[in-house]
Amino acid sequence: MRMTSGLLAVAMTAALLSQAAVAAEVVPTGKLPDDAKPLAYALDLKIDPKADRFNGHVRIKVKLAKPADHLWLHARELDIAKAVVTDAKGKTHDAKLSVRDSSGVAEVAFGATLPAQDIELAFDYSAPFNAKLQGIYKVKVGDDAYVTTQMEAISARYAFPSFDEPRFKTPFDITLTVPNDEAALANTLQTGTKESDDKKWKTLTFAQTKPLPTYLVALAVGPWDVVDGPTIPANAVRKNPLPLRGVGPRGTGPQLKWILEQTPETVKYYEEYTKQPYPFDKLDLVGAPDFSAGAMENAGFIVYRDVLLRIDAKSPASSYRSSFNVNAHEIAHQWFGDLVTVPWWDDIWLNEAYATWAQGKATVALKPEYLGDLSRLEGTLHAMNSDSQLSARKIRQPIKDQGDIENAFDGITYQKGAAVLRMFEEWVGEDVYREAMRDYLAKHKFGSGNSDDLIATIARVSGKGETLARAMRSFLDQPGLPLVHAELKCNAGKGAIELSQSRYLPYGVLGEGSPLWQVPVCARFGRDGKNDRQCFLLDAPKKEFALAGGCAQWAMPNADAAGYYRFALGANDFGALKSQVAALAPAEQLVYADAVSAAFEQGTIGPEVVLDAMPALASSDVPQIATALVGSFEWIREHLASDVTRPALDAYAKSLYASHLKELGLHKRPNDGDATTRLRLGLVDLLALTVRDKDLRAQLNGEARAALGLDGGKADLGKLDPDVRGVALKVAVQDSGEAAYKAVQQELKTNTQTKQRYELIAALAATHDAKLGEDARNYGLTPAVAVGEIQYLYYSNVGEEENRAGFWTWLKPHFDALRKRLPDSHQSLAVGLASAGRCSKDSGEEMREWFAPRIKEMIGGERKLAQSLEGVGTCGALREHIGTKALAQWAEAHPVR
Repeated sequence: MRMTSGLLAVAMTAALLSQAAVAAEVVPTGKLPDDAKPLAYALDLKIDPKADRFNGHVRIKVKLAKPADHLWLHARELDIAKAVVTDAKGKTHDAKLSVRDSSGVAEVAFGATLPAQDIELAFDYSAPFNAKLQGIYKVKVGDDAYVTTQMEAISARYAFPSFDEPRFKTPFDITLTVPNDEAALANTLQTGTKESDDKKWKTLTFAQTKPLPTYLVALAVGPWDVVDGPTIPANAVRKNPLPLRGVGPRGTGPQLKWILEQTPETVKYYEEYTKQPYPFDKLDLVGAPDFSAGAMENAGFIVYRDVLLRIDAKSPASSYRSSFNVNAHEIAHQWFGDLVTVPWWDDIWLNEAYATWAQGKATVALKPEYLGDLSRLEGTLHAMNSDSQLSARKIRQPIKDQGDIENAFDGITYQKGAAVLRMFEEWVGEDVYREAMRDYLAKHKFGSGNSDDLIATIARVSGKGETLARAMRSFLDQPGLPLVHAELKCNAGKGAIELSQSRYLPYGVLGEGSPLWQVPVCARFGRDGKNDRQCFLLDAPKKEFALAGGCAQWAMPNADAAGYYRFALGANDFGALKSQVAALAPAEQLVYADAVSAAFEQGTIGPEVVLDAMPALASSDVPQIATALVGSFEWIREHLASDVTRPALDAYAKSLYASHLKELGLHKRPNDGDATTRLRLGLVDLLALTVRDKDLRAQLNGEARAALGLDGGKADLGKLDPDVRGVALKVAVQDSGEAAYKAVQQELKTNTQTKQRYELIAALAATHDAKLGEDARNYGLTPAVAVGEIQYLYYSNVGEEENRAGFWTWLKPHFDALRKRLPDSHQSLAVGLASAGRCSKDSGEEMREWFAPRIKEMIGGERKLAQSLEGVGTCGALREHIGTKALAQWAEAHPVR
């Protein structure tokens, strides 16, 4: 029907008004509006790893909750060739996708207003393989090219137009068209294959996925080795056998055997704990030759840095331990994060903290020789260091933009979250807690659950109700770390303990207000050679509790190290505890050492107290205990010592540890367990790289020179003990100079063993030669160093005091070049590197001034800069407060012999 001029004017006016309304609408850079919801995706991709780009066709079924002429979704760096919307009646409309924000928020305009209904969006597009290990990306290894994916946190938008938020869980149908000679895999089992007429291509279809958010979608194409692992048999929880495969770059299949052998017991452990069967139709462990994260829990298709899966006789003991732990973490995610997903990024701690917590439980149960209880405690103490800053964020931090999302994946989310979970597990009891977790997973499976859902479940199942809810929220919804001050009391044979709380902050930092936690405090009390344990809820600034066993002679205020808090004691009570240290359990010895370090960082004790506390721990055969105060020792050595006092410190460290290393020997012996090997490496690292013992360095340098072929013969890293290989290579570059440096660079040209590459790159950058240091930094900007290897080079470089000034000078003209190579999640790397070793107000101001005009360009940079500057400031304040007098007096009392 011909439109009259009047009707045409009305239509044009309506269209203009509609366009104006869209233009006036605020671009949703946080959550997308609720008026459009995806129901299902069909993703059809054509991928040739030898090409520079891939092609895609995606169809998305969408529910419109109200009439609309457009909707919002995500697309980034995609070239849209065609966009079509099909309404509920099957009528098609040309659509237009326009990116409205640099984070990838895009508007899809329908060209007409559609009533509330179910529609289908279809897009034909192409895109380059991502160069920063995001979305769908490609990595070359020699002549081979591998395509794989990393969608978390918000990188699915690089791969296909999508509603790229965790709350949108839908099934996916995935089809891959790939060259006939390439392997292709995805989240689910393959269901069909069709060859092209010319036999050059094949099209693979896969079973429809369970409901997934976009960030759990994954695929891989390339000349992969695909190795069948042991099928995981059915059990009382799961009715069907579970296929298990290992996937790695060409030729790496044999190195996948060890981790495939470990995996069935891990899956079984979680099934028995949760009473939920493994949720997906198969389990692939995929070793990517370059990867931005350590690993990623994609449903049924876990992707790892290949170094974590490639285990053989040439692997150090630490690789076995890391491989098992990370695998346990990622498999735990199949329940905690995949089966049940969080609705928004402010609750991402539920994914990561629970996987970290579950990993610790699995490792303790299945690999006791790995000392998993102490490893998770080390993680807790690491989180406490971050949480000690005034700029620390909450576990449940509000998320407003991409920077907030990227910053959410840190020690607060992982280790603090896991520690808080364990504290409340201890409070309610393991059996009760397990029942609560089973209830939570059963009620939310294949859907989403948030913090309130979890808290309500634990509160109900435990019977602790609102008391528990208030206590958990006090740790989730405010930043910081409680400091519990404990004082023993005794009156007429009746014992008591007075507990008070405040926020732990290092010296020179003043917090605002008086935050209050509801702290479950469990303490151990000693009486005449015996001890018992008693728990309290500290829900006030100060409170006195009666002791059931009468007066106590000593107290350990964090029994079993299960509490997420630091403690302080008066001088007499601390002295009484110090006398019992050797009799405490290892975990309690570790939190005792942390209490010493924490008091030093607050400026309430001097360096001499820290140094005098070292001997009681140093002789332990438990690696974490023996080296528990080494971090404080190194701070004293770097920031308080002078050329006069440093030799005394070095001699002291040798007196504590050299004989211990001699007993262990420099190299692994046939019957050495994991703890022995770990302790040996810790002592070698301290004595060779920090104290720089000449005799030890000469031995390591000689072994590395032989392995690099510097003294005749062919280069062969297999000559080096894999446990000390990394340290030996660093020493060789530092002590043998340019010859070793060039030999390492030559080895990197052909070496494809990922673990060895990390060690070689770190050794290269650890040079103490200014010219070679500059060369190493420039080398990091070349394709010779893969994107995922960059951090190993630059952190090693600034880890050496001799390189820090040179790095800072180099960074200024190379800042943009470095940033361009880094994934979104690593954009703030330069800030952390630049802060290394800074410990004064002036050096902090220098950083602040230079980064100020650049920081907004860096995703997550503003928070990282604030944290780094605070660290520099507190370091300088503590150094000025302590001064050098006490250390000088200590050094006089400990002359070098």
